[in-house]
Amino acid sequence: MKFPSKTVWFAFLIHTLIIFISYRLADYLPSHPPIGFVDQSLYPMPPFIEKLIRWDAHWYTYAAGHGYDAKSIVFFPMLIILIKGLSYLGLPIPFAGLLLCNVFAFISFWIMDITFRLDFSPEQVHYSLLSYALMPTSFFLNSIYTESLFITFSLFCIYFSRKGLWWYSGVAGALATLTRNLGIFLFIFLLYEFFKKKSLPTNSLPAMIPLFLPPIALSCFMLYNFYLLDNPIAFITTQQDWGRHFELPWHNIAANIPMTFFNDPYSQPGLALDTFLTVSSLIGLCLLTFLPQFKIPTSYLLIGWLWFLIPLCSTAPSLPLYSVSRFILPIFPLYLFFGQISRKSYYCYLAISASVLLVCTSLFMNWYWIG
Repeated sequence: MKFPSKTVWFAFLIHTLIIFISYRLADYLPSHPPIGFVDQSLYPMPPFIEKLIRWDAHWYTYAAGHGYDAKSIVFFPMLIILIKGLSYLGLPIPFAGLLLCNVFAFISFWIMDITFRLDFSPEQVHYSLLSYALMPTSFFLNSIYTESLFITFSLFCIYFSRKGLWWYSGVAGALATLTRNLGIFLFIFLLYEFFKKKSLPTNSLPAMIPLFLPPIALSCFMLYNFYLLDNPIAFITTQQDWGRHFELPWHNIAANIPMTFFNDPYSQPGLALDTFLTVSSLIGLCLLTFLPQFKIPTSYLLIGWLWFLIPLCSTAPSLPLYSVSRFILPIFPLYLFFGQISRKSYYCYLAISASVLLVCTSLFMNWYWIG
């Protein structure tokens, strides 16, 4: 594994510059009163920290400071454990959370770079990382959300599996699973990669043990759910208290499109962004899958489609595409799609994406719903 390349530094610095400009722009945009849960134990906070802690970030800090309860159990434990660990060293919880997520944000650029270089040219990797840096919801990498950890652990799992280092890959997959529920689908990715390598002793059970580390990790969290709430799947059933329920993906897309134009101060611009990113991501994944000019490993498509379709099945009456714009951020095959399109189309996308990122970051800092 190599030190971060110039591509990594350039993409990360471009991303950081946009976030900094957004931070300054937020002071000139209309403010919005806090909506939803606010962790009052964080206050008083320095303003430069407080502006980055919005929405679900308050749930992560609350769980780190006060432990799980029947409401917060929906949030997977990895980020909470790490924040708690740093707090034992004397760091205030909000500072610990922001430090962790921003360090992992940089690591995510690095591991994405070296993973993509296994199959793609330096130029394609350069364009792919820039599209990741300027993704309209990439500001979640800089708040106390699981995005930066989940992308990092998942890509480590993928990189090590491509190298045939199954124990490292299994551990990374387990950490991704403890970070977010979608991490469990890395188990399917690992099985695919394992059996694709014909030189491996595929009939040897011991050789397959590390592949099962992600489901083992999920089982451990389920045991904790049972210990705490007498329900091993409380993290699923409690979703109903958040207004979530199952619905078919195409129904949710169809329901969200007309709501895109609602002037609802609670759910905008999140509703519009959900529609835009869901439709554009669907088109991108379809083109990657069916057009021969786009080259991408089959296992990447497999995990990309799973990470795209599963969140589309979780909906709420007021938010048919409940945070899908944020859940699209870790779908790394999309960045490989942008790395392979024509340069004219790419720069057009990049300009639009950077503009949307700038505005959405500023609105997020003012308590507008983004995802």
